Amino acid sequence: MNPILTLKNGYCMRLANGHGWYITATEESRTWVDRLANIMELETCEVSEYPKLIFVRGNSSKNHAEETLCNDALSIKQFSMNGWELHDLGATRFWIHHDVPDVICEIGYKKDCKYDCDYEYDIVKMLQSLYPIYQRELNSGGLPLHAGLIERKDKGILLAAPGGTGKSTCCRRIPPPWHPLCDDETLIVFDGMGQYIVHPFPTWSERIQKRSERTWDIQQHIPLSAIFFLEQAKNDEVISIGQGQAAILINQMANQVCYRNWKNLDLEKQALFRKELFSNSCELAKKIPAFILRVSLSGQFWEEIESVLIMS
Repeated sequence: MNPILTLKNGYCMRLANGHGWYITATEESRTWVDRLANIMELETCEVSEYPKLIFVRGNSSKNHAEETLCNDALSIKQFSMNGWELHDLGATRFWIHHDVPDVICEIGYKKDCKYDCDYEYDIVKMLQSLYPIYQRELNSGGLPLHAGLIERKDKGILLAAPGGTGKSTCCRRIPPPWHPLCDDETLIVFDGMGQYIVHPFPTWSERIQKRSERTWDIQQHIPLSAIFFLEQAKNDEVISIGQGQAAILINQMANQVCYRNWKNLDLEKQALFRKELFSNSCELAKKIPAFILRVSLSGQFWEEIESVLIMS
């Protein structure tokens, strides 16, 4: 058997809807995966029932993918079948099979790139490594969102906005008993029974720019109660919006996260993913109240949030 099959000392990622991943690596990729797991505060675990997300170095092929996933009960010859797809995101490449839940991610060796240094390029690979995680939740009615996450009394509130609009500032300013969980990116999962639950995810720009060594507990989760779309203004104000406008804004904020992964895919795949993303955005807008939140430089915007939500 190929020695690449010795996959141990992996990490478990568990999501609130019961989904999860067993994140592991070949020996030459292990240090990189350890760094990724540290940023997302994942703990080591034995091989689990979850699908594997396997990280490898180098540029693989369909045969390499088959060998990587092969085990004693299934020979490479038996495993050889049509269905492997290569999803090339630029910094990373994924091998995905329609009959196999496991996914292989090639993170490559050091090479010249448009980023300033290998450290930055590694962080870009890490944010792209979430691609199969996000795609699987997209297939289940969830979506990633460009939004900060704050909570109070077990109510999760999303502050959504493009970069530089004030998400991080609002998360820093909000006082107790409010608690900020993340300030840039979240993953909304759907439990299949009508409830949306949100997980905080890393602010990758902080890592790229080396502003901090902060980590994020991405397995932490909280029921989603409302979404507020931020606008800078002279005075704080909340404005109710309809489902149609909410769906459009949700879709825009989700596309900001997804586009970094989709932009190198072929147009047919992009079109399918965008259709699914828009459908999920519409369903989310039907069930979760949404508002415009106008925020001033010195006002108490959280009082505006409290004015439209029951925080008991």
